[in-house]
Amino acid sequence: MKTKRIAAAFLAALCALCAFSCTEKNDGVSDTVTESHNDVSEPAASVTEESTEVTSDLHNDLNDYVTVKETAPAMWRVTDDKTGNSIYMMGAMHMVTGYTYPLPDYIMNAYEECDGIAVEYDVSSMMSDFEQMQDFYAKLVYTDGTIVKDHLSEETYEKAKKFMTENMFYNQMMDVYCVGFWEVEIETAAMMKMKNLNEQGIDSMFLSLAQRDSKEIVNVESLDIQAAAMTSSSDELVDYMINELIDGCENVSEYTQGFAQQYDLWASGNIDALDESDVQNEIPEELEDDYAEYLDVILFDRNKGMAEKADEYLKEGKKYFLMVGAAHFAGEKGVDDILEEKGYTVERVA
Repeated sequence: MKTKRIAAAFLAALCALCAFSCTEKNDGVSDTVTESHNDVSEPAASVTEESTEVTSDLHNDLNDYVTVKETAPAMWRVTDDKTGNSIYMMGAMHMVTGYTYPLPDYIMNAYEECDGIAVEYDVSSMMSDFEQMQDFYAKLVYTDGTIVKDHLSEETYEKAKKFMTENMFYNQMMDVYCVGFWEVEIETAAMMKMKNLNEQGIDSMFLSLAQRDSKEIVNVESLDIQAAAMTSSSDELVDYMINELIDGCENVSEYTQGFAQQYDLWASGNIDALDESDVQNEIPEELEDDYAEYLDVILFDRNKGMAEKADEYLKEGKKYFLMVGAAHFAGEKGVDDILEEKGYTVERVA
């Protein structure tokens, strides 16, 4: 399955950033699984110098594969013709490359024009709030007395455990977390093998700017929605996805090249090519229904919620710059399409 996985990248970034923050504050997390699943600690930090050294001799430099050196991502202006109220929107990459910044003037001018930004979730606020992090991670553990081994095949569990151990992502505490969290952590580990991956994605960069400029910051989604996206897959689908992820990144060069190709599509503004729904044609027939349900939760239902938030901002006259994952604008069910169906004028700025 050559899944694009753009829609899930924020979840990977969220978990990675929170793990880093937790380690900085607590000098590491206990490797012991807690007796009660309700008493949840965060998993250990994800990346170390040692894991970087392991892949340093591989052709894993993103800059060698990226072909779009001048960033020009898609951006829209949405206008309510009755009131004249408008907002800007853009699809964001949550992890970028060394060529991403500086962003073009049309994006920075839109930011300057707006009173605030609307992001999927303000990760920076979560990183500074240990209780908020604990609450998020508590949503990702099994509460029915089972552990992850009860939800994955024995072969996949051992394969996933070995991969995460080799990449400094595994400790015993991981076993109480759901299969969706395992899949996201494996994806994070795979991404961290790449050289010159800039973890300050578009939303993170604008969060820093908004804080500096005292602009308003609003969350488009709640942590409940983020957690639901991470726990939306059937066990069988996640089992398959984990195998595909691990097998796919065995060749780090090919994995890096694949990410670079997705980055190029975003950076050139070719947003519809990031549509993840076409992946369904590449998965086993017995998992097609599972994948369709997964896309509904992680992508299409969230698109509707994001469009509803944009509708709310427009009706209230909030001059926001809305930036959510690029996949939420791809295809025919994107946030921009939904707003157009609602009667708004949606103009592609670039």
